[in-house]
Amino acid sequence: MSRNGTTEFCLLLSSCISTPEIASLVAGCFSRGHPPNAPIQPSKTNPYLSVRTCCQTISDGIYHFKHSEHFLLITLSRQLILECAISIVPKLKNDISVLERSVDELSVGQISWLAELALKSYVLDKDMLVKLLHATQFRAPHLTLFPAQHHFKPTLFLLEQMGVVSELVLCHDKEQLRSIWSNHFQSTRLFPDALALRGYFGDSIGFYFNWMQTYCLFLLGPTVVALLCHLISLMINFINTHLHSSPEEPVPSAPELVIRLMFTLLMIIWALICTKLWSRQHATLVECWSSNPLLKDTTNDLAWLFRLLDQRPGYHGLWRESCVTGQMEVHFPAWRRRLRYLISSLVIVCCLLAAGFVHVVLLNLEGYVTEEKAPAIFFRFISRHTFHGALFDPNGPGFYPYIPGVLHSLLVFVMNQLVFHSIAKYLTDYENHQSWEEYDRALIIKRFLFEMLDAYGCLAYLGFVLSDSEALRSLLLTMLLTDSLRRFVIESLIPLIIYQFRMWHEKRLAAKEKRAADCDTLPIPAIDWSNYKRELCAESYEPFDDYLEMVLQHGYLVLFAYVCPLLGAPIALVSTFFEAHSDAFKMLRVTRRPRPRLLIRGSFTWLVLLGAQAWLSILTNVGLFVSFLHTHLTESDTDFSLLFLILEHGLFVVAICIHLFVQDVPSVVRDARHSREFRRVNVFSTVSNTT
Repeated sequence: MSRNGTTEFCLLLSSCISTPEIASLVAGCFSRGHPPNAPIQPSKTNPYLSVRTCCQTISDGIYHFKHSEHFLLITLSRQLILECAISIVPKLKNDISVLERSVDELSVGQISWLAELALKSYVLDKDMLVKLLHATQFRAPHLTLFPAQHHFKPTLFLLEQMGVVSELVLCHDKEQLRSIWSNHFQSTRLFPDALALRGYFGDSIGFYFNWMQTYCLFLLGPTVVALLCHLISLMINFINTHLHSSPEEPVPSAPELVIRLMFTLLMIIWALICTKLWSRQHATLVECWSSNPLLKDTTNDLAWLFRLLDQRPGYHGLWRESCVTGQMEVHFPAWRRRLRYLISSLVIVCCLLAAGFVHVVLLNLEGYVTEEKAPAIFFRFISRHTFHGALFDPNGPGFYPYIPGVLHSLLVFVMNQLVFHSIAKYLTDYENHQSWEEYDRALIIKRFLFEMLDAYGCLAYLGFVLSDSEALRSLLLTMLLTDSLRRFVIESLIPLIIYQFRMWHEKRLAAKEKRAADCDTLPIPAIDWSNYKRELCAESYEPFDDYLEMVLQHGYLVLFAYVCPLLGAPIALVSTFFEAHSDAFKMLRVTRRPRPRLLIRGSFTWLVLLGAQAWLSILTNVGLFVSFLHTHLTESDTDFSLLFLILEHGLFVVAICIHLFVQDVPSVVRDARHSREFRRVNVFSTVSNTT
């Protein structure tokens, strides 16, 4: 939001139908439109928004442009934002001072969300829309005309469904961006300023950096304990080796087992408590950031209304009159979506089985699968290449023994990034979710299932089938280190290189057009694209992959805490610290401005996954401990199954106590919600008046 109260968006047109004529027609749809609850004004100048096309029209119909794709710049006035605020809270229409004060108290990110909502609900001009339909019909024959009802109000949602608009990008405010950048990197700040980032990018981004900061702080405890345990283990090994003149045995001594077991219990309880504290943090931030009269109902008490406003352009169905709003809406029957859920689940199961089979084949090729320990998944015709003297013998000379490991990493990357990522997105699109929140939740679950199999599958095999603690510990340490480096390269370095390459390409194209043009006869372009380099050339940012990486890292530490190297927590702490600064750099300097999203009341999917991993860690760590005892205490008469049940049930009792005694919502937040509900209903005053 600029100083004069306006907000600017860059509307990117689809490349398949992107021409200067189409851009001009789309601009006419907006410039002649009006807000949903405001009358159409016959004046030539639109008081609500201004639209500029990327190309300059000449008298003979030729368009002069110096860019590869066409776009529009739409500037929303403060008046349109106020009209949208009135549509959310109609009672504020009678008190303009309260309305303006409520808008002024919003953060820049929240005003950007309100501006995006105003633009999405802006009613397009039907005459220009009909011309646009005729102009694009032959290029996109799959288009469907809007309903013929006279009270139907076409909006940007219809243009997105038509395939005319590819993306709506919120433009950066150069002054505010420069201020945040200077405060972030020119001050001695340990963590990125979550409040400043939240104020500019929106509440969802602010919560991400708040969560990253608390995650780092919570990792300090396991890090200190891990370092102390590591020092104690070194002292025990030194005493056993030098003072008692006993060589170091491959089997840990009794004190080391006690240290490892205590560290495991600490990590399990730590994970359970952190999950509850993160849920309380989420509820507290929702309450604090939605205290404004414009947002407290939309995001806090009436979250279903937010989902109604946050409708996806890909959502399709039959047009009908809404039972809630009384306006025309797209409706998709619930039974059809449930049927699609069933089909999608079957496809996911088949994909997981296929991925599991690929992992088994690769483990055979790496020599990890033996006929003695895993006869069910042992393939002799593959494993024979890893026998003594064979081509891929793990103890053989040369580089051939490393080929299966490299092949495993490459195939896992291809399966995740190319195959399963595309399948998960296709299935989520097929399920036809109405809101972005529902869509993201479904996509998160699918992506997490695929990533979890690839991240934890080999670790589970080494721990539960082979019972090889040393190999599992080494692989965990390797994955923690390589994942940190990979995140920096893929998520920050590569997007920066792509952004610089696109800028070079656009500059080269502009220079070529400039040399070919006659500067004396052609007018100055309507828009200088170089002022909007980030909006046109950079990649879009979503915290989806960042959350996923953090959840997987949390799983490495928690699910395999018993065999996790004592340096795992310090590595995770350092990695998370640099990840927070890397993400801040990426958003401030590399990517487009993220879509402004509010933090709404309800269960946060990523926190649910973190909680599920915390509860699952009880089973995995007890299983690893019992498996270790069963492997090294072969002559013991201990009933290991009974030992597993006793330990597992005891830890579940502790987890249930933590779940019951630590509430997800703080009492202060709960009282504030009840107070609002009481003022809204006002039951007691009604009862007293009747008596």
